[in-house]
Amino acid sequence: MKATDRPVKEENAYRFFMVWIVIVFVALFTGIFFGIAIRNASLVSNIILTRARAMFEQVVLTRSWASLYGGVYVRKTAGVESNPWLDHPDLAAADGTMLTLRNPALITREISELALKTADFRFRMTSLKPLNPGNAPDDFEKMSLDQFEAGRKESWITVEGAKGPEFRYMGSLRTEASCLACHADQGYREGDVRGGISVSFPIADARLQLRNDLTLIIIAAFGVLSIALFLVFRLISQLKRKLDLAHAALANAAITDGLSGLYNRRYAMTRLHEEIVKAVRHRSELTIAIFDADFFKNVNDQEGHQAGDIVLVAIANTLREQCRPYDVVSRYGGEEFLIIFPGSSEEDAQIACDRVRRAVPDNTAAALVSARRVSMSAGFASLAALLSESSAIPIAKSEELAQKLLGRADAALYRAKAEGRDRCLAYRDEGPGIKA
Repeated sequence: MKATDRPVKEENAYRFFMVWIVIVFVALFTGIFFGIAIRNASLVSNIILTRARAMFEQVVLTRSWASLYGGVYVRKTAGVESNPWLDHPDLAAADGTMLTLRNPALITREISELALKTADFRFRMTSLKPLNPGNAPDDFEKMSLDQFEAGRKESWITVEGAKGPEFRYMGSLRTEASCLACHADQGYREGDVRGGISVSFPIADARLQLRNDLTLIIIAAFGVLSIALFLVFRLISQLKRKLDLAHAALANAAITDGLSGLYNRRYAMTRLHEEIVKAVRHRSELTIAIFDADFFKNVNDQEGHQAGDIVLVAIANTLREQCRPYDVVSRYGGEEFLIIFPGSSEEDAQIACDRVRRAVPDNTAAALVSARRVSMSAGFASLAALLSESSAIPIAKSEELAQKLLGRADAALYRAKAEGRDRCLAYRDEGPGIKA
């Protein structure tokens, strides 16, 4: 994999990871808040059912009380009619007032009628074999009564009523001993399912509250999810920045000399091959130079290796300052430095090398306590001259060209040393001098 491909693949991996983070968080929070919504709906349904059961039990208790005394006599005043389904329902009191019997069924019906006028619910007693045709069951009640015959004790359903959604509940009634006075001739025995009490009330308010709760849950889920994703993205972004910095530091350390801060030899060789291929392809100039500090051993021996390191850093800073931004400046080894001049002829390289050579002594003197002036020698060679003399070398063999070019620059450096140092010389086909 090329080095240039790595950032693209890392960015794609980062995006893939972020997409999965979003998917996981959305799925997680959706599941949590969906469960909360279901739980809330279940609680509302249970409250409605509990209310229906409580109303049913209240009616059953009222009926039980009335059955315990065989019904209740009330004054027969205007609007109070006798129960036509009872034998001898009327009774004259000692003061001549007429009383009429209200049996449990009629009591239940009249309370239901009163509830319709004063409350938001209604109830009625019904049976598959009602004495009063007005108590005949409707479809829901008949279905429930059939289920009661099969052993079920209660039934409920939600329907659309005239004023909106209604909850209908029906519980079974078992025949008691007090019921046989009126219903024995219908074939009922104590313990039989004689009928049921149907309870109905509107649930529009509960439905509205449920929708409001669901809206709040959705808003809360979106808000919590947004905050969580923001915090996670921010944390991941911070980690990514730190990893990018660490990656950049490692990448820079892999191509940089630790002491001088210049490119190291390995990276310089890679760039030299690249520049050779580029120069050959575009028929452009390319020159390299090898610099060496004169009598550097004397600095280490006389002033110590720490002073030697200071000299190397001063030389590196000088090379960096005097070269162009696109020149490749590297530490070649020890006190040797390699400079690659893309697009430069031998004449251009001569000017650049002399500029560096003249600046080094003053900079080393300024860096050292002893103000020792350290000079440099350099040898340089051009690719154009090499190709004109080595036409048999295949262009594709950049490594072979690089080695020959380095060899020529090194030979020129040897000659500069042999001719007195503190000078920059181009390669000439002559024997090398003595390097020291």
